Amino acid sequence: RVRLFETGLSFVPESDGSLLQESMIAGAITGSRAPERWVDNQEEVDFFDIKADVEALLQLGHTHEQYNFVSAEHPALHPGQCARIERNGVLVGYLGQIHPRVQKALDLSQPVFVFEMQLSQVLEGELPFFKGVSKFPEVRRDLAIIVDENISADDLCSTVRQNAGEQFVDLKVFDVYQGKGIENNRKSVALGLTFRNSSRTLAEDEINAAVESVLKALEKQYSASLRG
Repeated sequence: RVRLFETGLSFVPESDGSLLQESMIAGAITGSRAPERWVDNQEEVDFFDIKADVEALLQLGHTHEQYNFVSAEHPALHPGQCARIERNGVLVGYLGQIHPRVQKALDLSQPVFVFEMQLSQVLEGELPFFKGVSKFPEVRRDLAIIVDENISADDLCSTVRQNAGEQFVDLKVFDVYQGKGIENNRKSVALGLTFRNSSRTLAEDEINAAVESVLKALEKQYSASLRG
């Protein structure tokens, strides 16, 4: 089980023969997901673990909603396990699984997942506004959505945020599944939506209305359906 990161200068050749110097941050993970291997079938890290690590870094600056992860190709990364890190549509880095060819050349015994992005994206941020802790409970609703396999979780999340209403406070993607019980070229994406009001307890019909609004928007934009 390995977790590594480093910062340093990257030197990129320019068309005029000069070198562009840019401060970068990079990281790598491999091995088991949990710190200790208590059971033989311990889960190994995957693409979504390195993505979650990058998201945690970006959340430090409270600007994470400006970023998207877009499916991409990179010669050093595995086809289908690679994404561009974009901020407001501008490329700032890459993440993904090391290409099997590179893994073999480096004599690595197991898959390794990496990221590299501009260090400035971590150092720059916005000051958060203080919000008092609400004494009223939050409510979470989990939805398993069936969509075409080429639809990204980021696109789904963007649609959810736009249609979940004023009481919506948080969203997590906690599972992506393809296989038995799912049609070919389709996938199941599990979303956890959290709702809360700072001054009162939410009524059941309010939450149901927000969830219904989300489902209608997902159906309209992506032909999504609830997994039975």
